[in-house]
Amino acid sequence: MAPTVEIEATSATTARATLTGADVPPMDLTATEDKALAAVVHEFVCTLAVKQQSAVEVIYRTGKDTRFLTVGPDGKLTENAPSVPIPVVATEPEPAAAEPVSAAPTGPVTVTADPITYETPAQNAPKASQRTAEPAPAPTPGPTSTQPARSVTEPLSASFDALSALSAPRVDPAAGAPARSGVRGRVNAMFGLKLTPKAHSREMRLRGAQTSIGRLLPEGALVTVANVKGGVGKTPMAIGLAETIAEHRGPATIACLDLGEVGGSFTDRIALPPTAGQDVASLLADLSDQAQPVRPSVLTRYLTRQPCGSYVVAGSAGAAAPVSYDDAATLAAILGHHHDLLLADTGNSRHAGSWRWAITAAHTVIVPVPLRRDSAVAAQRTLAAIHAVHPDVLARTVVVITEGPGDVPMVETHAVDAFSALGVPVCRMPFEPLFASGERITLSQLRRDTCEALTVLAATVVDLIADAP
Repeated sequence: MAPTVEIEATSATTARATLTGADVPPMDLTATEDKALAAVVHEFVCTLAVKQQSAVEVIYRTGKDTRFLTVGPDGKLTENAPSVPIPVVATEPEPAAAEPVSAAPTGPVTVTADPITYETPAQNAPKASQRTAEPAPAPTPGPTSTQPARSVTEPLSASFDALSALSAPRVDPAAGAPARSGVRGRVNAMFGLKLTPKAHSREMRLRGAQTSIGRLLPEGALVTVANVKGGVGKTPMAIGLAETIAEHRGPATIACLDLGEVGGSFTDRIALPPTAGQDVASLLADLSDQAQPVRPSVLTRYLTRQPCGSYVVAGSAGAAAPVSYDDAATLAAILGHHHDLLLADTGNSRHAGSWRWAITAAHTVIVPVPLRRDSAVAAQRTLAAIHAVHPDVLARTVVVITEGPGDVPMVETHAVDAFSALGVPVCRMPFEPLFASGERITLSQLRRDTCEALTVLAATVVDLIADAP
């Protein structure tokens, strides 16, 4: 028995398809910028017929009538019981005749077009309605001619506004790509269809975030991850965020700086650890005194490229003191010539020079907060310190609540209320076992919810920087 699909046009650009007798929820079909609704419906039914290897019976309902169609695997469409005759539009006015007009044909209608002849516009050319079968006589030059012939090399004086119609329409790759998740993603995988996600679906919001990550940023853009308490997840979040931005913005567009105190865990958490000489001290000792900007081939000797394309500059394990304020500024000036965005992973001392520079130069700040009482209090102290060093950046500070096995629900309520009272936006990061385990971090090993949360967080900070006055 041939499968039956009922298609109901819900608007001029949308329709709903229901597979009769199949345990599949109704599917929404939407016209795109390059395909009308009828073409989308026909493509959907043809694909279904090919998958089923049999003709598909179609009940197509609109606001005016109901049509019963049959579509074969070869794409041929036949109408079983048309409710109205197929209209035929004449290309030329028909002369009056005493003979009755024949009935509309019931078979397929073939439309042919005459060859189009392109002619150069001529002065005083007759209009289409005034043309006759006889060719117009050539103009005779003489004393009666009042307008000289225009040279083909004469510059055009007409307005070019009409040429905008020749431009191709804008294309949104994110909106036109088939759904890969949700019900529509499963239907696409099952039947080989190309249904697009709903406009307000989770997948479309995620695609919008990926697009926002590629926005234009000001020169020297800096994101700082800060919290004066240790063990709250600053380093894992900085590494994961840098790799997420590199994945969607492009390799070598972001550099992550290790500005923590000596003995931090940054080099123990990145996927590819640095080798000897790939650290802040070596870079500053060899390149800080150069008058000209450092070439990329020279700079990459001191950086470590991570799997998704971000570069990291690790702190010096054998240094006697942490990075100073001036050293951090010099480091950022060197890296800023070759990267769109810098990300600083800070330590726990708000009195350190590198910490003060990271807040002073920051375009936006991220404050990770586990749902523990001591972490929430430390986050409030961090926000107060940020306000004391750089009050303007507090409006572009994001608090990220990270979930964990030791969460206290009452802390979340109090913390969110306190941060909202300061006008600071609050985001949420799901629990990530790899972050909590202390292992090295790669995006391919993170949970899907964590990768999506990092993508949304990356889009949030990029939007804050791009929209800043």
